[in-house]
Amino acid sequence: MIYIQFMTLRKFLDVYKKSLKTKGKSDNTISLYSRDIIIYLEKVDNFDIDTPYTKFIPHFQKEKILNYFTELKNSYKKRTDGVEINKLYRTLNRKLSGFSKFLDFLVREKEIKENFLNGFDRTNIIKKNREVISRNYTKWIPEEELSNFVHDLIENLKDNPASYNIQRDTIIILLLIFTGLRASELNKIKLIDLDLENNFIHNVRRKRGVISEIPIEKYYLKPLLLNYLIIRSNLNQNSSEYLFITKNGLAIDRHLVYRAVSKFSKIFLGRRIHPHILRHTFATVMCMNGANISDVRDMLDHKNISSTELYEHVNKIKNKYDVINNFASTDKLN
Repeated sequence: MIYIQFMTLRKFLDVYKKSLKTKGKSDNTISLYSRDIIIYLEKVDNFDIDTPYTKFIPHFQKEKILNYFTELKNSYKKRTDGVEINKLYRTLNRKLSGFSKFLDFLVREKEIKENFLNGFDRTNIIKKNREVISRNYTKWIPEEELSNFVHDLIENLKDNPASYNIQRDTIIILLLIFTGLRASELNKIKLIDLDLENNFIHNVRRKRGVISEIPIEKYYLKPLLLNYLIIRSNLNQNSSEYLFITKNGLAIDRHLVYRAVSKFSKIFLGRRIHPHILRHTFATVMCMNGANISDVRDMLDHKNISSTELYEHVNKIKNKYDVINNFASTDKLN
């Protein structure tokens, strides 16, 4: 163990963050993981981040951590809202992943003997049977509903030509739908990288640090982006290098993206969704229209193909329709 006993928790967490960085974790993931640890420890009596970190090690025993997650789950109030319940499960799953990484760090520093979350069955905490609402309803938007959503968003642009915020937020949602980008990737796009002549967004920095070129759909999305650029130029904030900015010329953050998606999905879909559902929808529609899993992996910037295999339900749907269509064709021949 390289740390001396009086190292503060603040400095200890800084070292933890650096260890996550060396493992390729994004800045957003590192921030969330460390924040979750602090939120947990703030429940400790007389919490002070500038006291020796060794004071807090006993709170990472198995029983205390599991009690904490059980309390989080049981204290949730919106049990009749399927979308909110699924959001809770995603949050709990992310927190468990973060805690597991921190326990790995404590093992490495010889503060604890083992990470009990390695191989731990999460099903008692992360409920897999989401009976309140169907899986498809929470994971992706069916094509017909998506088509209506896109139509309503475009009409929203036409109805509010003078509102920069509505124009910007609506274009953001459409860009998510047509590209499958993450919210944290979209808000970093720069004006200089928007190539509407060749229908590409260049130099898009993905979550894993990979630089990608993202194609721009030219029939719907391209004309809307061209119009947005005109409206943006009227702000007289041309010194800002980012594509999406506030009225004051500041780059937007991913939280604005989440708020925009939540607001307009509530209006036009009748339920609140988050940007990742648009990402799932993009991948699902790609598969439904002939893309293979490898293509989808590349578009989504997944490190491993196993991350993309959650869209296997799409292949099952396609196979079902293929069987029906083949049967119908054979029947006609006879």
